[in-house]
Amino acid sequence: MDILQTFDLHIHSNNSDGADSWQTILQSAEAANLKCISITDHDNCEVYFQIDDSKKYFSGKIITGIEMQAYFKGLSIEILGYNFDIEKMQQYLQGLYLPFPKVNMMELERLHAKCVALGMTFAPNIIQRYNSKIHYYATDYLHEEMRKFPQNKRLIPDAESWEHENIFFKRHTSNPNSPFYVDESDIVPAANKVIEIIRKAGGKVILPHVYQYEENTELVLSTLIESMDGLECFYPSFTDTQTKHLLDLCEKRNLMITGGSDYHGGKRPGKIGEIGNSALYRTNINDILK
Repeated sequence: MDILQTFDLHIHSNNSDGADSWQTILQSAEAANLKCISITDHDNCEVYFQIDDSKKYFSGKIITGIEMQAYFKGLSIEILGYNFDIEKMQQYLQGLYLPFPKVNMMELERLHAKCVALGMTFAPNIIQRYNSKIHYYATDYLHEEMRKFPQNKRLIPDAESWEHENIFFKRHTSNPNSPFYVDESDIVPAANKVIEIIRKAGGKVILPHVYQYEENTELVLSTLIESMDGLECFYPSFTDTQTKHLLDLCEKRNLMITGGSDYHGGKRPGKIGEIGNSALYRTNINDILK
């Protein structure tokens, strides 16, 4: 069976940083002939309290999901949780994360201070001008503002980070080895705490898009794999070699194999169901439903 017509377990709605409502997501999944999906909003499971009469839009299976930010050895990482009890998860999330608007501003202020200290130029009143209705993430706004001054480019070590905020964030803001690193250990829960909460809510713990951590990939993978129920082996940016390596690890360790598009709607390129190379298709996804 073609993987593109099977599942997508990494989708974001407008309950976090996605653009689409749950109705639109379910309709898109139906149009893509998917059989199983999960909406994995950041740090919340609100969408599962909203979904009503899902079969009206999507004939397949919906697995409860969440993507939780966590801190691990100085890195800001994400951990996926699946098939949990939404009432229990909602309870455990209370107090785990600071209110998003507060975290957003703290990240903006800290990154701005770091950039200025490194010699970047910004327009006046940059903190005061931030508008959350235009930019969901304040760091996205700051990245856009820094690019208004071409002289700032000389301070960014690589062209991709200059062009794309999500790459800049992963490669520098959340990387302890970068001069642009921002310590968020006081505002993001530790990875072991996040894993504990997912399990207490009855869920499975999956490590997603591990190759996004680039030079820190092996550190994250080798250390956290013992705490995982599975790995996200299929992901749009993975090479065949990377996918095969993760698949082999899962089979060797008897871990679950998942995949997802990391779909965000119009805010990022990509489509629901586009999760990787179907020629490498292997999965034991049904284990998540046990």
